[in-house]
Amino acid sequence: MKNSIVAIACCFFFLFILVLTGCIQKNEEKTRVEAQAGTVEGETQLWELSPEFETPDGDYLIGEEGKVGILGPEFIAGETNKWLWHFWGDEQTIKGGDFKVIAIHKETGIKEKVLVENAGTVNDKKVWNYGKLDYRPNGVRGSDSSRPSNLSLPRPGLWRLEVSIGGNYFGAIVVDVKGK
Repeated sequence: MKNSIVAIACCFFFLFILVLTGCIQKNEEKTRVEAQAGTVEGETQLWELSPEFETPDGDYLIGEEGKVGILGPEFIAGETNKWLWHFWGDEQTIKGGDFKVIAIHKETGIKEKVLVENAGTVNDKKVWNYGKLDYRPNGVRGSDSSRPSNLSLPRPGLWRLEVSIGGNYFGAIVVDVKGK
């Protein structure tokens, strides 16, 4: 009888340690993600919806004219869609490092990964950045660089998409994400 009580107590103790270890690892992972997201130097706190602007080709993009704009379908929470990013700037800035997006939800203040690699496959995953940009002056829609991406914003509401290149703040686009 005494041996079975000791065995049961050991099992409970072992389970307690496993649960505690899992909680610690989950908290450390969350802390790592938040630290990696960080804030971008020059981060703007404006929450006004980004305007549409017309390109020389007659297309309409959402964003900051002469800086950064995106073209794609309506933003729907939880859906992954293809968006085409356009950048205007000098070669040194455009080729200065990885293109990164930090998405901030206005209501919760949560910073999230929204760029999706391998969309539509079993290997899809959200990432902070999409690698380096190419520099092609007067390229697609008159931009100096363009990059297709898949985006998925998890919940409805206002989102600020903060763009950096090489760790340097480049611009922000505020969008309204609709519910399903």
